[in-house]
Amino acid sequence: MLEVALAAKLGMPTTELVWSGPSTNVVPRRATEQVLFELIQGARQRLTIMSFGVFRIQRLVMSLEQALATGVHLRIVLGDRESSGETDMERQRQELGKIVASSASILRWLPERRLRDDQGHAGLMHAKAAVSDSCVAFLTSANLTEAALERNMELGVLIRGGRLPIAIEKLLDNLTECGEIQPIRL
Repeated sequence: MLEVALAAKLGMPTTELVWSGPSTNVVPRRATEQVLFELIQGARQRLTIMSFGVFRIQRLVMSLEQALATGVHLRIVLGDRESSGETDMERQRQELGKIVASSASILRWLPERRLRDDQGHAGLMHAKAAVSDSCVAFLTSANLTEAALERNMELGVLIRGGRLPIAIEKLLDNLTECGEIQPIRL
């Protein structure tokens, strides 16, 4: 704790492994859901969340609703398979609930903008991350699903301070400005 406090005072970034899974004597277990709650509750101005999938996350949705109620600008970037398209996007929006779906900026990588292999298979928006106020970033293997938050073996890195959190925000800002990711229109 003293090292973290000193690093924060000096403006140095700190990193922490976030391990959800069986207990080990190497890395302490810390639930992915707990870290996401802390990021959401700590956001004061802006919160960005990226996930390939959204499924059965009612407690997290309630926390997002509370953040929106305090004036936090919420941006959510969702992924989908090209074959499931609009149906999958609508299902994910429903999982986010009416308040979040109508108040947050929800974006996706449109199929026509995706990179493709020689056989025409489209790439996926497969990133999983959360950034709070451009100063705390959480990069994780976990999607926003009940299984990922409660049962799966997931690994992430929590980064406080430094250049990476704002770099992630700027990356997404740029992808939006150039049209690579766009608001979902249903």
